[in-house]
Amino acid sequence: MPELSVRPLNPDDAPAYRALRLAAIAELPAAFCTTHALESSVSMAQMRQRLQPTRFQIIFGIFDDTQLIAMAGLRRETIAVVHDKASLWGVYVAPQARGHGLGRQLVQAAVEHAGTIAELATVRLAVAHDNAAALTLYLSCGFVLDGAAPQAAMLQMQLALPRPAVSAATAPQNSVFLKIKT
Repeated sequence: MPELSVRPLNPDDAPAYRALRLAAIAELPAAFCTTHALESSVSMAQMRQRLQPTRFQIIFGIFDDTQLIAMAGLRRETIAVVHDKASLWGVYVAPQARGHGLGRQLVQAAVEHAGTIAELATVRLAVAHDNAAALTLYLSCGFVLDGAAPQAAMLQMQLALPRPAVSAATAPQNSVFLKIKT
């Protein structure tokens, strides 16, 4: 397989994204938080809106010529008390493209993007406990199992984002951050 590159999807990619997403849900329904029927009812306008990169969400894809063969989304939390977390979701590689490291490329692209967002500290994901290939991929990319109890048949995983060390000379003086519960 020739070298393929990861890029953020955009609204023009909606037809290709919709086709791959529906194929993914049909193949692995337990791995997605929706049903084929519900996703089929999403309008093309809604798909285009979903693919518009924002401060809080971006979806990456890999194309083989004009066919989208792999995808992964990264969604940041908007709620202030968890604004330091993002979720990796919808990771899928088409069957004919598996075994070439595309899943790893997608995960790395999402983690690298997350690392550019100063307030993010953690990327989380959920993976079906019986999806050995995905679990192996995530573990090899540095994700660890969360100590929380599994939710249904899903394992929770997380990755602490690397941050550059701050020297005492450049650290802000007397800076205090408080989280206040109201």
